[in-house]
Amino acid sequence: MSKQPIIIKRVEDEAHEGHHGGGWKVAYADFMTAMMAFFLLLWILAASDEEKLRGLADYFTPSLSDAGGRGEGFLDGIVLANEGVMSGTDGPQSEVQLPSFGAENPLAVFDSRLRGQSQGIVIEYDEGEAAAEGVALVQTDPEGQAEGQRHAEQREADLAQIEAEIIREIEAHPEYDNLADNLRLERTPDGLDIQIVDRDGRSMFESGSAAIGDRTRGLIEIIAHAVEGLTQPLDISGHTDAVPFLRRSGYGNWELSSDRANATRRIMVAAGVAQPRISRIAGLAATVPLNAEDPEAAENRRISILLRYPETPKITEASGQVQP
Repeated sequence: MSKQPIIIKRVEDEAHEGHHGGGWKVAYADFMTAMMAFFLLLWILAASDEEKLRGLADYFTPSLSDAGGRGEGFLDGIVLANEGVMSGTDGPQSEVQLPSFGAENPLAVFDSRLRGQSQGIVIEYDEGEAAAEGVALVQTDPEGQAEGQRHAEQREADLAQIEAEIIREIEAHPEYDNLADNLRLERTPDGLDIQIVDRDGRSMFESGSAAIGDRTRGLIEIIAHAVEGLTQPLDISGHTDAVPFLRRSGYGNWELSSDRANATRRIMVAAGVAQPRISRIAGLAATVPLNAEDPEAAENRRISILLRYPETPKITEASGQVQP
């Protein structure tokens, strides 16, 4: 019997021709892990308070010296480079200063988490004594802006009412009709400045004297009645022109302007203004002229009564309440 040939048939599965291994899965898993860690970091930065952020910034701040560590070994844990890093050993020794990333103000490193908020946010980094207690974050939200706007409008309305009342009282007295030019009402950054000024040929004060005439006294009393119901402090200052004035006793423009301011204070208190509201009496002589181009002009001789603006309330982020 003849031997039968042995036939070996190999069958290849064509369905697996496209398989090239699973390495891409590992790369994809690494990518997803990195993305998860990134978003977790963003969430931590957004949810952490300032104290935790400060600690985190301090942790990543480069530092070479560690005074608290002591190890066993040749150097006993002491770091040689305290102030800088030696750049070489063969040439002249020089120090390379480390970057001060986050050293001056650690919270500045993480202020990017606030960039998505409204433009009304202001971050203040206090480098003074208050910095030890934390960084003040002042947020002017829409509610705070509306509150500030209401107070500003109320302030303007109060000033307009005071101005109208003064003008109305002057118009109600015929003897003051010709004194309109002697009264100036000006809204300054500090408050409403009410000034009684001299004019050529119509002086409100006796020359070289702090004695106040009847017409000037009447104007001061009108001003006092207009502001007596308010609570804002009042600053009274006296001014003179630059004409030299000096008596033998040494009494000059400084003393004269101070005495006129104090005389005005006495009239206002007698007219009903509470004494504690007078916060300052000043004699400025000719140092703050109304007409700087002509220091000897008559209008430089004046009395200024400054009604200070009330403080604008602030809304704090922590409490959300209005504070004076």
